[in-house]
Amino acid sequence: MKVNALTIGLAAIASLLGAGEVRGAGPPRPVTEADVGPGKQVYLRECSACHGERGGGDGVAAAHLEVRPRNFLRASFKFKTSPDGVRTDDLLAVLERGIPGSAMPSFKFLSPKERQQVAAYVLYLGDLLEEEEPAPAPTSTPPPTTPETIARGKVVYEEQLCGSCHGPGGKGDGKSAKGMKDSDGFPIKVRDLTLGGFRGGSRPVDLYLRFTLGLDGTPMPAYGDNVSEPDRWALVDFIRSLEVPQKPVVYPKDPIKAGRQVAAVYGCRGCHVLDDGKGGDVGPDLRLSAQKLQPEWIRGFLAAPRAAGKIYPWRPHRMPELGLHAPEVEVLTAYLGKMGKRKAAQPTPALAQLVTDDVNAGKVLYMVRCTECHNLGKVVETPPIKQQGPDLIRVAERIDYTWAQRWITDPKKIDPNTKMTVPGLSPKEVDQVRAFVWWSSLTELGKTAAR
Repeated sequence: MKVNALTIGLAAIASLLGAGEVRGAGPPRPVTEADVGPGKQVYLRECSACHGERGGGDGVAAAHLEVRPRNFLRASFKFKTSPDGVRTDDLLAVLERGIPGSAMPSFKFLSPKERQQVAAYVLYLGDLLEEEEPAPAPTSTPPPTTPETIARGKVVYEEQLCGSCHGPGGKGDGKSAKGMKDSDGFPIKVRDLTLGGFRGGSRPVDLYLRFTLGLDGTPMPAYGDNVSEPDRWALVDFIRSLEVPQKPVVYPKDPIKAGRQVAAVYGCRGCHVLDDGKGGDVGPDLRLSAQKLQPEWIRGFLAAPRAAGKIYPWRPHRMPELGLHAPEVEVLTAYLGKMGKRKAAQPTPALAQLVTDDVNAGKVLYMVRCTECHNLGKVVETPPIKQQGPDLIRVAERIDYTWAQRWITDPKKIDPNTKMTVPGLSPKEVDQVRAFVWWSSLTELGKTAAR
């Protein structure tokens, strides 16, 4: 009898374990623990400035952003396609398209593998990696949009009191719009539906799923249980009918005001101190950058920041590809120019104008004073572990020649927080070091142009 009881008990335990396996028998995630390690490295470089090193939404840039970064530790995601939680594809979609109207850019410039690894690490942070992949919410083919479906959607909009937040005309000016907060207590700006370009995607099915599933962590509820499927599609038609064609942006004539306007769109203040002295320190203080950077270099960098490589070795984060439009690039270039209050710059000298004796003397001084921190391409190589300042090999295309003289003379006077020490060089020695660095840089740039 004891044996039989033990057997029965073991069988019951096995049955329970088996039941658990059956219940969790959904498909596994398409990413695995092997993706977590590489994903963490990409995440720390690309995401932690906003979302925090541990994913708590508390990165060094977060306090300066109007739309707060997501806290991944809560495992609550706004943009999803399943009622049972976030799917891996949902994270990948956000990484690829970004979130318009926030500081979250598209990370399409990362490789598909890198985006997959970041998604794995985000799932790991939320303790979701080992769970099965949630099944997508059922959807159907959108019915044809007609005046009747739009009219029906307007009725649904009014019946469900959507206007209390989004306003009767969808402009985000409803009676409840002010003072609205998310689940973490941070302010929420209600979406102006007339602008189009929705953060979770603008396809009809994207809007349908927003109504069906809601937006976790926000006051936006799910209507899947109390609004019929045809009415949800009708609501999609009505919301899309609210979009108003946007007029071309006309920027203020004042370069400072215009620059602030563009900077606000892309959340630049989160990473940079702007002209008013406010902002984060993830990236350089733009008041200093404005004094030294060449306008043509600024244009090229804003259009393709990754092409310039990693400029500051001590900064763990990189400038993302923002996808700026040409007018925005021009506005920001003018903004920096005005901010820097630069006097007429001394033109960058041609290679033939640099005196050989100055170049030779500058090389000796550079070897003694500068190699502890700066690399100079292949001309004077410094081990990566010692590099605390930028590689100077392309400095001639980036830095104003006149400004460099003042910087080498007394960097602390320009930026008290700089890591560069005062070298204590005479004016003649300053010019010699500058001549050698610019000679090396112009020579390299000439070689590059000839390739």
